[in-house]
Amino acid sequence: MQALIFDIGPVRWLACKALGRFTPAAYWGRLAGLQLRELPVPELPGPDWVRLRTRLGGICGTDLALVFLRHHPATVLRSLNSFPAVLGHENVAVVDAVGPEASEWPIGRRVCVESSLSCIPRGIDPPCRPCREGLFCLCEHFLDGRLAPGLMIGTNRQTSGSWAPCFVAHKSQLHAVPEALTDEQAVLVDPLASALHGVLRRPPEASERVLIVGGGIIGLTALSCIRTRPAACHVTIALRHRYQETLALDRGADDVILWPRSAGDARRYDDIAARVRGRRVPAAFGNQMLLGGYDVVYDCIGTGRSLTDALKFARARGTVVELGTSQISVVDTTPLWLSEVTVVGSYGRQMEQADGPPRHTYELVFDWIASGRLRTDGLLTHTFALREYRTAFATLTRRAATHPVKVAFRHD
Repeated sequence: MQALIFDIGPVRWLACKALGRFTPAAYWGRLAGLQLRELPVPELPGPDWVRLRTRLGGICGTDLALVFLRHHPATVLRSLNSFPAVLGHENVAVVDAVGPEASEWPIGRRVCVESSLSCIPRGIDPPCRPCREGLFCLCEHFLDGRLAPGLMIGTNRQTSGSWAPCFVAHKSQLHAVPEALTDEQAVLVDPLASALHGVLRRPPEASERVLIVGGGIIGLTALSCIRTRPAACHVTIALRHRYQETLALDRGADDVILWPRSAGDARRYDDIAARVRGRRVPAAFGNQMLLGGYDVVYDCIGTGRSLTDALKFARARGTVVELGTSQISVVDTTPLWLSEVTVVGSYGRQMEQADGPPRHTYELVFDWIASGRLRTDGLLTHTFALREYRTAFATLTRRAATHPVKVAFRHD
């Protein structure tokens, strides 16, 4: 089978990173870590595993960080994962083959695979405390068991990923897709679940003012998830591109701030200050601080700059929810002590307490899409065949012209 596989050593990393300063095409060129290769169909790692035939495989921000070499060379993610690996963890697929202990999953059943390679897929018994509590993304054994290291499918050299026609998963990772959902809706379940998990980590109250930083798929879906709740809080969202404004207003944003790439720090902090009746305090070398702010800030970008802004845009004793996958970067932590800001981490999808007994985030999203409580229209904007991967990534680098929200590979 043909698959998009990622692997890169120090010399090529340096060369590709240098060329990438002149053209983004370097990240999918001859020196890039991402290559389209012919690979064998993956074997089942155990009798309780299944092989899946991919229908759609989404391109996530974490995938883009790998492809565009945005991680610091010292990132711990290199130690927690195993390469070469076929990328892609967002998926909708059908069961293609089952092991003898997974016969409850019929061939042809359409599923979304929850990607975490936690204790149960690894055959670890007893499972760690997070896994016992349904917090699979917080597993303590991503390096252990019968699998190579890897936080999830798509960053594990054994399982393959959804940027291939086939991948494998443990039966515990499978969630049956309701008939009412199309493939195009189902491939959005993972980003919707990630956003919903973050909102449930710190749900806003009716009287609170909320700021969402970032107008990509996570920012827009976080907005949609906030609007599923009865609390009619005031929500502002900060975007980079004009085309995102219509999507945000249509999903219930009360206020939209448009910050193009050229927007300087002073302008951005003045915009926030005007909305919260606060005061911008300038410092040396262009550094800024804000007196006043929002009750809850969701950082849906995950860079050092966005996290710094989120901390400073929160009011004294406000809360920042880190929905973006931030890593090694420079962050001004002054608000942590000067304003006693609380930071809440958010990662993946887990067992959630919402609307009754604990349920997996995927199951909540399935029900809420089917009932119309969560909207998916306008989110999947582009699909490409795997052989068109260069066009797919070029589309993502020219957002102002191409207007992408979610881009996926289709496997016809």
